[in-house]
Amino acid sequence: MPARILIIEDDSASLELATYLLESAGHTTWGASDGENGTQVALEEGPDLVICDLQLPRMDGYAVVRALRASSKWRQVPVIAVTAFSMPGDREKALDAGFDGFMTKPITPETFVQEIESFLPANPQSSDS
Repeated sequence: MPARILIIEDDSASLELATYLLESAGHTTWGASDGENGTQVALEEGPDLVICDLQLPRMDGYAVVRALRASSKWRQVPVIAVTAFSMPGDREKALDAGFDGFMTKPITPETFVQEIESFLPANPQSSDS
């Protein structure tokens, strides 16, 4: 079932690839290149899922997920951390901060859409929003 997905990513090549893969699979996407803008888009648009880089300008991914989880406007949707800087303990730190999942970059185009779709709610709100 098609979903509405926000991608918060400051690397234009990574944003372009994720957008292309998800839209090719039938999903609607928005892109934001910094954490502050991404938080604003998430609160205004109410996507079904958010993919968020951890290293972002203006507001890092941890600040984004904290702001979303603390907002009364935010409905509980999955927020997936994506990062190129994967050290031991990073997955646990991201999950403890409020992320629902953790992926490392570079993404694998062959499996990316399936991995993202595994986090989607059973009935995304796409058609009734």
